[in-house]
Amino acid sequence: MTDDDARALSQLLESLGQGFALSDPQGQLQLANRHHRSDDRGLSTTLVDGSVLTIGAPVDPGRRGPGDADTRFRLLAEHSIDLLIAADLDLNIQYASPAAITMLGWEPGDLLGLTVADLLVTDERAAFIARHFTRAARQGRGPDLFRAQRRDGSTLWVEARVASLPPGNGLGDYLVTLRDAEQRRRAEDALGQVNAELSALAATDALTGLPNRRQFDTTLQKEWYRALRDGAPLGLLMVDVDHFKSLNDLFGHQVGDLFLARVGAVIRDNVRRAGDMAARFGGEEFAIVLPGTAVAGAMEIAEHIRQAVASADFSSIVVGGYSVSVSIGVAASVPMAGAGVSSLVHSADAALYQAKRNGRNRVEILQ
Repeated sequence: MTDDDARALSQLLESLGQGFALSDPQGQLQLANRHHRSDDRGLSTTLVDGSVLTIGAPVDPGRRGPGDADTRFRLLAEHSIDLLIAADLDLNIQYASPAAITMLGWEPGDLLGLTVADLLVTDERAAFIARHFTRAARQGRGPDLFRAQRRDGSTLWVEARVASLPPGNGLGDYLVTLRDAEQRRRAEDALGQVNAELSALAATDALTGLPNRRQFDTTLQKEWYRALRDGAPLGLLMVDVDHFKSLNDLFGHQVGDLFLARVGAVIRDNVRRAGDMAARFGGEEFAIVLPGTAVAGAMEIAEHIRQAVASADFSSIVVGGYSVSVSIGVAASVPMAGAGVSSLVHSADAALYQAKRNGRNRVEILQ
């Protein structure tokens, strides 16, 4: 930092009306500006050399700490772990603090003549300028995450802040602060992954791995409105494992759960069209949403699933295997305004009970 830079930065920080103090690692006051008071308990930050920077509230402007102002603020800028950049209206860099070396691999003097945008990866420059330097951004230019371009070509996530400098400060029109945000970004990515996993768990049946009832309701509602809008048919299958109570009584609930999981896998493997969704509806009952599917297509898919379950091998669950079948109720229609999705569920459910009354292991549709 040149003497002119230090003098300009000194004038800028003095004008902010905040108390600034710099203490050595042992807590001894080394430098302070005219707004600092000895009993100030403001926000403290430990710098890279162990010194402590304290920013507090303004007090009596007549009081002044020891040391020359230019020297004090030169030390504040040069000891900050954040990269401080002063830029003109065209975003040309007029000053860069020494943190440019550790953060981006640039000597501060080598940044002069570049623009602030040059420090970011190419595909994020326009967004950075729009968020911080346009008229629409003037009401709130708080911190934002961007990828900075290091001199060696690698990238670094940084938290950017932009503040307008007062006219005539001698330093520039904008003060840009870049803070290393790699740790924050990693934490946010980890949190996002955890949230995604939790969302998936909340929408998944733990036993079968299929979408659960909540996800089924959401998907069916969405597909109902899509079909209503497009005037397209929507099919629904309700599937129930036949004589499941007897199976549970014979083998026990734990083995019964294994049978349910296996049936769920057979259904999933035979519902392969894009947009179709098989879900566990509850207990031993499954449901399958078939967008764009009319009666004939829904009946065909239902019969295919019935046969697949009937021919499935359950010998891995019980020695010698066990015969399992399903009854399936089918409903399909083009949604009508005012009817509601519940009408489709009611029709499929009624068809399912008809299949069970007529002997089970069959596919039925209400006529």
